[in-house]
Amino acid sequence: MMTVQMLPSALPVFALLGFGLLETLAVLLPGMLVHALVWNMLHPPMHGLPPVKLKYGAPSWPLEGLRDTAYFKYIYENHQGHHVLGGQANYNVCCPLTDHLLGTYVPTATWVKRMRKVPGPEGERWGIPVEPKGVPQAPIIAAGKATERDFTPTALLNAPEPA
Repeated sequence: MMTVQMLPSALPVFALLGFGLLETLAVLLPGMLVHALVWNMLHPPMHGLPPVKLKYGAPSWPLEGLRDTAYFKYIYENHQGHHVLGGQANYNVCCPLTDHLLGTYVPTATWVKRMRKVPGPEGERWGIPVEPKGVPQAPIIAAGKATERDFTPTALLNAPEPA
């Protein structure tokens, strides 16, 4: 699905750069596969979800060995900032250099001040997330103490009321 969604914008851009259809697909498809493998190694376990199986897409297992590396810690922390800031910065999970180039990167020292408590793992969220050592962690709300506001995405907390 992601491939089909990207083609209307990717094909004209690659054509302007002088690439033909086969050349474009030869660059685009492997890049998308690597992105999907990195994403599925990072994102589901970050949120306490089970690893992705091959029958659902690019599996998590080929890159699981990266979870103990500085690269994983960096992209985990970068993506955590994306969530703390309500999805308004640090967009690129797998290639964070893009955020630096586009001016959408927010350093940890800035976003960590905006962390709020999150529901604990005692049945109030999906599961225990994979958390590398040294990455800032949100405080945990005690079991049974979470409110509806605690489950409201950060981006919606200050959103204007619908007209």
